[in-house]
Amino acid sequence: MHQQARNATGGIILDADTLNKGLLAGKVGVWRWRVDTDQLEWSENLESLHGLEAGTFDGTLSSFRNDIHPSDTSDVWQAIQSTLETGDPYTSVYRTNPSLSTDPVWIEASGSIVTDPEGVRYLTGVCMDVTARRAAERELETRLAQQKAIADFGTFAFGEGRIQKVLDRAVDVAADVLDVPLTKILLFAGTADHLRLASGRGWHDGLVGNATVGTELQSQAGYTLVAKSPVIVEDLRTETRFSGPELLHEHGVRSGISVLIPGSSTRPFGVFGIHDTRLRQFADTDAEFLLSLATIVANAARNREALDHRQLLVREMSHRAGNMLQLVSTIASQTFSSARSPEEAHSSFSERLGSLSRANYIVAHGGWTSTRVRTLFGDTLKPFADRISMQGRDVLLPPDLCFDLGLIAHELAANSSRYGSLAGDDGRVELNWNVERSGSELATFTLTWRDPINTEPDPSIPRRGFGSRLMVALIESKWSGKIDVERAQGYCLSASIPFTPA
Repeated sequence: MHQQARNATGGIILDADTLNKGLLAGKVGVWRWRVDTDQLEWSENLESLHGLEAGTFDGTLSSFRNDIHPSDTSDVWQAIQSTLETGDPYTSVYRTNPSLSTDPVWIEASGSIVTDPEGVRYLTGVCMDVTARRAAERELETRLAQQKAIADFGTFAFGEGRIQKVLDRAVDVAADVLDVPLTKILLFAGTADHLRLASGRGWHDGLVGNATVGTELQSQAGYTLVAKSPVIVEDLRTETRFSGPELLHEHGVRSGISVLIPGSSTRPFGVFGIHDTRLRQFADTDAEFLLSLATIVANAARNREALDHRQLLVREMSHRAGNMLQLVSTIASQTFSSARSPEEAHSSFSERLGSLSRANYIVAHGGWTSTRVRTLFGDTLKPFADRISMQGRDVLLPPDLCFDLGLIAHELAANSSRYGSLAGDDGRVELNWNVERSGSELATFTLTWRDPINTEPDPSIPRRGFGSRLMVALIESKWSGKIDVERAQGYCLSASIPFTPA
């Protein structure tokens, strides 16, 4: 029967086999270096701990130094030299050489000077795998750095009245904290049918402030707008959800994150993105950090927008009051002079005044700024909402144009309710629109109203009622647009209106 060794007090001393098994289970290795020589001895499991193949360690100090990450070699050797000079124990944490394994392993080494009976000095100690512990420490350090960055940026954004300064600081913070070469903030521009690179870091000269990205699903930004949640890209080259815009491919982007910048209504302000030319595995916490920055940007934009709205409304109230009274007077004069009876005059005037009021409310409700065209037509044509098929992108249009489009939409619906499909109980009409860009400074809004029924007394003779004259005055005279009307099969009005996007 095996006799177990005991110490002076009777305690059982572990045998070598049991001790080795314990070291293997705990991922701990033992080593001994004969000072002032190249001779280094270590337990067999230290090869696997350092990512070496079994039997490849040659027992030299030089070989051990080659197994250390080049960036950490100096720190490890300084710690060893200090122990040799002072005799004090040392502890050092280093990474293995990345050329020797897929991912570097974090090793903690501790040692002290031991002298044998012959007076030979050895530096003896242990090495253990602390990769998991180091990852947890780095995660904590990262989270603390992110929280501090968010607090500092929030303080800055709260006191900064210039939104561009806030955008520029945001992309810098994201680049520094997340250690990425490319950051960007894309904001809706013009008619809101595309995004503009409003601020960024790392992009080619001349792109920031000028480059645009589409909102279609093929772009990462467009996909983010639809997903409405953070989008993490592991490798753009193998991405299947979208292809990504040329802007990213031209800069060699491989990995990244993009999040929405919340807006003041259902439409977001834009998209905040970070990108790396290296393959990166971004964590959910990184996406949460970017989303926090985006939220601060959104709050700053809302505050700036609210201030601009108040200033604009004060100016517009004084300017619009006289114009509104003149328009009401014109509508009243024309309606009552062309009506066939007092009842018809009263009804027409009430309807037009109501349309005028709705158009004014929709535009003024947004602070007399760019207005969503679908909201405009939806509210203006609400009495016939279930019988009008609307087709068109929900773009933003200047307030003056939206106000006039509300009046035009009312006249088209009123005409259809007298002579067309809306006069019956189940007839339907179509309203389609689109925005065509003619360069960065000019765009054209096109509108088509198609009614399959026309019961005018003589459809071949264009009518010259007030509604027709109003549309001509607004579209052709005021906006220098063009109207085409076809009466061969029902009633179809096509209008094109040039305008300058906001």
